[in-house]
Amino acid sequence: MPSNILVQPEAKDALIVTLNHMGYMLSKPEKYNQAFIDFSAHAPGPVLDIGAAYGVATIPALERGAYVIANDLDERHLHILKSKVSPSCLDRLELKPGRMPNEIDFEENSLGAVLASRILGFMMPEEFELSLKKIFKWLKPGGKFFFLSGSLYGTFQKFLPIYQKRKAEGHAWPGFIEDVSFCNPGRAGDLPEFVHVLDEEILSNSLKVTGFAIEELGFNPALEGCPQDMKFDGREYIGAIALKE
Repeated sequence: MPSNILVQPEAKDALIVTLNHMGYMLSKPEKYNQAFIDFSAHAPGPVLDIGAAYGVATIPALERGAYVIANDLDERHLHILKSKVSPSCLDRLELKPGRMPNEIDFEENSLGAVLASRILGFMMPEEFELSLKKIFKWLKPGGKFFFLSGSLYGTFQKFLPIYQKRKAEGHAWPGFIEDVSFCNPGRAGDLPEFVHVLDEEILSNSLKVTGFAIEELGFNPALEGCPQDMKFDGREYIGAIALKE
């Protein structure tokens, strides 16, 4: 489909639905997206935005002067993103369609920063682990990884009792939700069939085992205007900033 007839859906309740129903893009950067944008201008190499969608982080990073590689599973999103970029920034934009972790690759020690915002939670646990290993390999020393994902304390809060039971029983990945429609049937049409949510302990351990030094990690509230069924108590998202030393 030609890029000039593709249109970004309108924002609703601080969210913009993706064309492939793989979740939502935030209507504006939150804390960890903004940290990536701020770092991108002086990152030690090109920066990668995994699951860039329509460019909520890519476009501001370009405007800061960064060279940005925008990745997305759906090439239509990248066409829309490119159409929104100022002509003066286009020579610093590279489009990289493909599914993480098996369809994209980069040279070792070639990237200055990587953002994975609201994307790694839509992977099987083994894909999540492989993604972290690849991101660590791709980053240069001094490069940073910026992570954001939905937590149990929001869209998927109905799963919380099951999660707590699994955690007490010692499950390695207690936040793997096999059926999103069980947790939030009203959102199931905009999301993949399954989702993988993390807590602070599991995210911290995963990053440390991979080799990252954690600079910041914790829960983060939903954006102002976020719909009520995605709110809980200010722990709606979990994010991290991690350094490759």
